[in-house]
Amino acid sequence: MSATEKTFNTIGIVPIHYARHPVAPYGTIGKQHDFRCTNAFYFKLETCFNELWTVCPNGFPQAVVSAGAYVNKPGYHGMGRAFDLDAIFWPGRIFVTNRFEDYPDFYLGVEAILRKHFGTVLAYNYNQAHHDHFHIDDGTNIGFNTNRSITLFVQGICYYMLGKRFNGNVDGAYGSVTRVVMEEACHELQVPLPLTTQSNWIQFLDAVARLAFRAERSIRPADYDCTRHR
Repeated sequence: MSATEKTFNTIGIVPIHYARHPVAPYGTIGKQHDFRCTNAFYFKLETCFNELWTVCPNGFPQAVVSAGAYVNKPGYHGMGRAFDLDAIFWPGRIFVTNRFEDYPDFYLGVEAILRKHFGTVLAYNYNQAHHDHFHIDDGTNIGFNTNRSITLFVQGICYYMLGKRFNGNVDGAYGSVTRVVMEEACHELQVPLPLTTQSNWIQFLDAVARLAFRAERSIRPADYDCTRHR
């Protein structure tokens, strides 16, 4: 297995673009670009994004914008088992990852689908370096645990999507307060506990995606700000 055995510029039928200097400014649709990874990792990307196009009412987008897959450096990028997601462009919706605070519900809905297929997802609240992209890789198992990345995700759902205000807010520290509000969230989303059971975790992610994308069904394309990042 080679880290570069698969060269691709689409995932399924959707073009994959690059929008970083000097090719194009970040936040634009950029230009179609060749990326590389392992065959197995590409299959996971295809499965993940096909599910996203199915559950998100916007359907197939014009382009997915990535900051890279295989990169000649240590870690999962160097193994061809990582992908950085910058943005998704639909005809009536532009999703750029550094605009988390503009649409946290939608952002967390996308993140929920990513977490169904990849054990490692580093997102906006993880650190400054990930404000402008999701990093995903398959270096860890899919499932709930109390590491910082997953805790931030669960806290974000409680805080931004369900309006739960609690000590510490979204800080990545899993303690008794986070545990209580997480259990309340599971009750509201009608998801069984414990989330350490993988089937319960998948149900939780599905429920988050449904809640996040529900509003999309009632928004007309004219309501979107489609020019802000062109």
